[in-house]
Amino acid sequence: MTAPELSVVVLCYRAEDDLPEVVEPLHRELEASGVPYELVLVANHWAGSADRTPERAATFADGHPHVVVVARQKAGDMGWDLRSGLEVARGRYLVYLDGDGQVPTHSALEVYRRLKETGADVAKGRRRGREDGSVRTLTSLGFNVLFRLLFRTGPIWDINGQPKGLTREAYERLDLRTDDWFTDAEIVLKARAAGLEIVETPVRFLPRRERSPLVGPTTVWEFLANMARWRLGRHPALRAGGTPRPGAPVRVRR
Repeated sequence: MTAPELSVVVLCYRAEDDLPEVVEPLHRELEASGVPYELVLVANHWAGSADRTPERAATFADGHPHVVVVARQKAGDMGWDLRSGLEVARGRYLVYLDGDGQVPTHSALEVYRRLKETGADVAKGRRRGREDGSVRTLTSLGFNVLFRLLFRTGPIWDINGQPKGLTREAYERLDLRTDDWFTDAEIVLKARAAGLEIVETPVRFLPRRERSPLVGPTTVWEFLANMARWRLGRHPALRAGGTPRPGAPVRVRR
């Protein structure tokens, strides 16, 4: 089969009955765009869980020929899920986003167009007008300030902002290895170390749906530990890529 122009990977963990609220409008937007595409739904699950997301994803894919489902027994968190989706994606441009509905689905196409129009290697959303509450906003602010101080990332902001997009060449060069929630940061840090160009585009960040949050105090400590290990050159994801130097050149366009 001919590889599509665009692969959009949606991380659907624990979406269950809410999955159509994200993938149906996204699918309509991709169909209307005229861009040759595939939609990859990552519905991985922990062994023994009652998560119905794999069944919901399979049901959606049955009636849509450009939809691919990845449903494996989990061996890691967000980073592991992302890599399992990117590994099957065939597009020249790769865009991913969480399936929790906090990022408007049309942002996926905006990030793709930003990549193509600018010729950049990596594109990312920069959340504006956050509607997810003051606690999450302040936590994100603290994380981004600390990240900038540790890694001197200059004009880059909102490291975890999505959607994120990569060219096929950038994806293959970055050799992503993170299994946990640090995967967004791994992309930015490795792209920076490789001298790749990063562009940002503003995205709206909507209120969280009623399901229990996936990010909590444990995740915050995980971020801090990962930043420390990366800064010291001891992070497992650095085994092949070398340690990015604080202050290394970075090209960012908005």
